[in-house]
Amino acid sequence: WKQARDGSITGVISGSGAFSDGDPVTTSPIKGSAVGGTVVTTKSGSRYFLEGGKPGGAPAKASNNAQAAANKRVEAAAAAKKLAAEKAENAKQQREAALAAKKLATEKAKQEREAKAAAAAAAKAEAAEKARQEKEAKAAAAAAAKAERADPQKAKQGAKQQEAKKVVAQAKRGSTISLFGFGGGGDDPSPQPAPAPAQSTPKKQQKQASKASAPNGVPTLSNWRLNGDGSVSGRISGSPNFKNGEQVTTSQIAQGRIEAGAVVKTGSGSRYFLG
Repeated sequence: WKQARDGSITGVISGSGAFSDGDPVTTSPIKGSAVGGTVVTTKSGSRYFLEGGKPGGAPAKASNNAQAAANKRVEAAAAAKKLAAEKAENAKQQREAALAAKKLATEKAKQEREAKAAAAAAAKAEAAEKARQEKEAKAAAAAAAKAERADPQKAKQGAKQQEAKKVVAQAKRGSTISLFGFGGGGDDPSPQPAPAPAQSTPKKQQKQASKASAPNGVPTLSNWRLNGDGSVSGRISGSPNFKNGEQVTTSQIAQGRIEAGAVVKTGSGSRYFLG
């Protein structure tokens, strides 16, 4: 302890009901002299025992204990404050982790919704395309049936052409496909007859030709010959498109026996009488 100029005493208190041991206090001015080892009374009436032999001297054992207790309280308070700060930091980290997990779950749910929506849209588009193709197929089948009722032979040729287009459309780029059988012939699957060397009409056939005559509306080919590609060359007569005696070459023969006195039909549908 020590005494101030105004007569008050400052020191570390112990054994007080109003203060904790080791608390620093300052009294009000005292009455009389401040002497160690004596009891002093303040002007307010409070009484204190002053340890030691002199003012400002070394504290006694009780004073040391009080100081140690005060130091422990300070350390305990600091430790409690540090523990509270650590708890607060842990709570903050837990809140941040919870927010990150919630954000991740929200993003995952969003991606799943988008994936489902995309799959549904693709399925819908595929179903629409399939329905369109089925509708077109039904319309084509109805048109083919109608055409076949009107002209069976022409309808068959149209069906083969449609099948050829379908095969070409479905073939992969760079691949090789065969269009054998898609020609404009009749029931015979071969689009062209076997090539035969050019030859003159035998006398027997010439006699038969003289007896036979061309049907109404069918042009006649005279002095004709069969070409290597299945076409026929000769002089035409009875045709509204050519002059009588004009040399012509037909397209590939698709129907009929290629012989004198017979009517043949090309892949394009034209008919000729072989005279």
